[in-house]
Amino acid sequence: MSDSMSQLATSVEQIGRFTGKNLASKISELEFRFANRNRQQVAESLSANSVSQGLVEAARAIKRAAAQIDVVLHALGILVLLPSILEDDEIVEALSLGAGSSEAKRFDLETSLRVAEFTFIEWKGNDNVRLQKVFKDFYRLAEFQTTKKKELWLTDDAYILRYLRGGSSIRAATGKHREVWEGFQRGYPQIHTVGDYYRLRASEVQFRTYAPAA
Repeated sequence: MSDSMSQLATSVEQIGRFTGKNLASKISELEFRFANRNRQQVAESLSANSVSQGLVEAARAIKRAAAQIDVVLHALGILVLLPSILEDDEIVEALSLGAGSSEAKRFDLETSLRVAEFTFIEWKGNDNVRLQKVFKDFYRLAEFQTTKKKELWLTDDAYILRYLRGGSSIRAATGKHREVWEGFQRGYPQIHTVGDYYRLRASEVQFRTYAPAA
């Protein structure tokens, strides 16, 4: 195990001991223990409860690692799906495994037969930012000129289809993606809702679903 992985494992163990089985109960207990204490008593209580700067650093190490987990999931998810997606004579031409697709790597996956985007999202019902990401993927695929298949891979397409068929404004759907908004305005100044654009371009992109591991 590398030093960084070993340190992360140690940090997780430290935080696990601190939180116990119920973090809310732990926090409530600490709030009670530290009430009505002076500086010396606070210091003594910190020591008695094994609360130190080292514990803070352990929490920071876990937070840094967690910030990268979406990229890790995106990369591993695509790679693991490839054998079940590719046809026997299909060749991978380009992969973009990081977060977002650069101009040089236009889509998550480009093969001799298809271009595809992947979204490893578990929908929770309050997903405005995530919906913007999916609309961006759909728009980019729909507008891309190619004779290859164009696919958008999701864990569940029902939630997305309700959104794409609905009346959300294009401005809201492109809120975090200025380049998409500007491109859309140039190409479709007469279209104002996601549903109207989807009805126009639905046949361009095939939605594919995969079952996430239990």
